[in-house]
Formats: sequence, structure tokens, C-alpha cells
Amino acid sequence: MPATALQPCQLVGRLPANPTQADLEMGYALRGAEILSCDARRELAVDIHARQNADQLQWQDQLTPQSWWQKLTGRR
Repeated sequence: MPATALQPCQLVGRLPANPTQADLEMGYALRGAEILSCDARRELAVDIHARQNADQLQWQDQLTPQSWWQKLTGRR
């Protein structure tokens, strides 16, 4: 699994000592954006890993000769 997918999300948005309503709203919006960004990064890393794995398996299947039983039944 890629290292990007294994890294935890780091949320950097902090609230001031005495937050106002506007500070709270901005803080929640900022935190939500950070979570969405982190999730998108991790999802992309997992998708790339899965596609690379699928490509390798397909390549490996093409290199592996079929047995007579696979040829007879049409299975790979």
C-alpha cells in the first residue's frame, strides 16, 4: 500500500482562545475542507495502487501459458 494512503490526516485549523460564532463557523468549514482534501489524496493513492496491481496481474496472466485444461474449458 502506498505511504500516502497510510498517513493519518493532519488537521491544522485551530480556534482562538475565545472564539466567536464566526470563528467557530470558519473553523468547522476549514476543518471540513482539510478532511475532504486528505480523503481525496488517500483515495487517489489507493486507486493508483489498485490499478497498478490490476495491470501487473493482467501482464502476469498474459505471460503464463495456459494448460491444456484451461484451453479446453476456455478458462484462464
